[in-house]
Amino acid sequence: MKKNQNQKERKNSALKNTCLAYREMFKRYPASPFILLLHIIARVLTPITYTVIPAVAIKGITSGDLPFFLTSIALVLLAVFVVNMISGYTSGYLQGYRVYTRLGHFGINFFKKTLMTDYMNIEPEPKRRIMDKAVQSVASNYVGVENLMNQVMELVILIFGIFSYGYAVFLLDWRIMAITIAMFVADSLCREWAIRYSDKHREERSVLYRKINYLRGSIKDVKAGKDIRIYGLSGWFAARFNGLLMGVEKNQRGISLHWFFPTIADCLFMLPRDILAYSILISKVLAGQMDVATFTLYLGLVSGFANWIYGMSNTFHEIRKASHEFNDYNDFIDLKERSDQGGQSPLHNQGGQSPLHNQGGQSPLHNQGGQSPLHNQGGQSLLQTEAFKGAPEIEFKEVSFNYEGSDKKIFDKLSFKIHAGEKIALVGNNGAGKTTIVKLLCGLYAPTSGQVLVNGQPLWDSSMSVKKYMESISVLFQDTEPFALTLAMNIACCDQNDLDRQRVKDCLKKAGLEETVDGLIHKEDTYITQQLDDDGVLLSGGQVQKLLLARAIYKNGPFLILDEPTSALDPLAESKIYEEYNNLALNKTAVFISHRLASTKFCDRILFLDQGRIIEEGSHAQLMAKGGKYREIFDIQSHYYSTKSEEFKNEK
Repeated sequence: MKKNQNQKERKNSALKNTCLAYREMFKRYPASPFILLLHIIARVLTPITYTVIPAVAIKGITSGDLPFFLTSIALVLLAVFVVNMISGYTSGYLQGYRVYTRLGHFGINFFKKTLMTDYMNIEPEPKRRIMDKAVQSVASNYVGVENLMNQVMELVILIFGIFSYGYAVFLLDWRIMAITIAMFVADSLCREWAIRYSDKHREERSVLYRKINYLRGSIKDVKAGKDIRIYGLSGWFAARFNGLLMGVEKNQRGISLHWFFPTIADCLFMLPRDILAYSILISKVLAGQMDVATFTLYLGLVSGFANWIYGMSNTFHEIRKASHEFNDYNDFIDLKERSDQGGQSPLHNQGGQSPLHNQGGQSPLHNQGGQSPLHNQGGQSLLQTEAFKGAPEIEFKEVSFNYEGSDKKIFDKLSFKIHAGEKIALVGNNGAGKTTIVKLLCGLYAPTSGQVLVNGQPLWDSSMSVKKYMESISVLFQDTEPFALTLAMNIACCDQNDLDRQRVKDCLKKAGLEETVDGLIHKEDTYITQQLDDDGVLLSGGQVQKLLLARAIYKNGPFLILDEPTSALDPLAESKIYEEYNNLALNKTAVFISHRLASTKFCDRILFLDQGRIIEEGSHAQLMAKGGKYREIFDIQSHYYSTKSEEFKNEK
């Protein structure tokens, strides 16, 4: 409970969020403060001029002085025209300023944070909820930061309007003002209730929309489309989609119902206010204390004052709502980074400058020669010559780990060491924890307790940069999909103009994909899928694995990790990949994960995992001689493959 209270205390106030938003707008657009002031003045004068028109018209008609009538009406209409012109002109500019401040600053910062933040800040479900709410706060004009800027501007306009109208209403009769203020208080309380309800159910709404977006993406996915049709999943998708829409409808209905109560409160106070105002004004006219023109003017002022007050209540609570949404954005931006030296955010260095540009405005992805900083002139990773020279030694020291939001431990005090230059195989059944070990080895997650040591140094110690360590790793994940870029860009992971083409071709050859690529019209410049290019191609599962292997070869990091690299390959292609893996792993520390135990023979050491524990350890020959779990599963797999081989021969 105390922790939740502290988290709430750390939330920015609406005033602080407003200052943050307008500071960025004023910084980007130096003329915006003057335009904003001009707009506020014009907006305050606009309703006043419209209120004056009928009073001036009646005054001119009753006076019988035609020239005076025409002149006064012309002047008032001219004032209305000028004020509206200024209001419309400045409104257009301010809207553009707000939009591009939202997109150009806050939207870009969200984009950077999503790309550069620790992986543990985007994968676990609790963090995904934070990210979902954050993206909604910068997604449109009507929420979050842009709505906050707009509503605060409206609030300033309303304050000026209330003072100007309120003074006149107070002079007429203080009781009218009292009823109007009571209406404001009742309206505010009802809106506060509605806002609390909206805040409580906002996360529920963001989760519903995330699920809807997933279904939308799945039904447009060409690969998923095959399974949907073959396995008759269209009905399930339609039912699930309809169910989620009903959930959104129910969520929105509850919110709308709560926002209906402020309207009821306003109507209850509006009737006595209007009765009192009309009674006072009519009695003054009948008593000869007020002419018809003044009667009309005051009637407009009373009605206008009520509108200002109502607008104040509405705007004040819109500001609260927008500020809460802006805080959702802040919650994501403020997520702590553990992978940077000293815990510093990768979005800004000590000088507050974005790391995407250096002092000269140049992207750090390219040096003066247009070369990627990740590789020196010889194409070798800088990490091999600087921070992580040579094959690293990796040690898990009493590592315990559980994913955020779950109390179930994947490991409990797991310890093992991978010597520099050693080839290790991690094997075991599904759910043994192999993929989680890969994430920890890659620095994507930090242990819940214990340490991951690299060359004897704690990986998550402030003296070591996890991001630098990541640059030393060549990894092939089992669940990775290539980007909708060219084959060459997917391999080199850099811009088309900066890649080493001969090196790309060598990597394609080593990965067994050269012949396939040579058969394409644009060869290695062929795009994957038709998302960005009409001539794009779809790769098979095996081809995707070979492409990702070529990526790992191209990076040439001193630490190599392959997670199920041959699961989609046929036995012949698998055999060739193992041979290449042996060559690729020379002079490197290498970790290989596989379900097929026959593929682990070439490794120096095998770790057999079961339910997060290492139950057997040794070379292939040692484990076979031991006759334990490894031998049991190996014999089962060998028998299965030999049976399949005999069946194939008989068919031939």
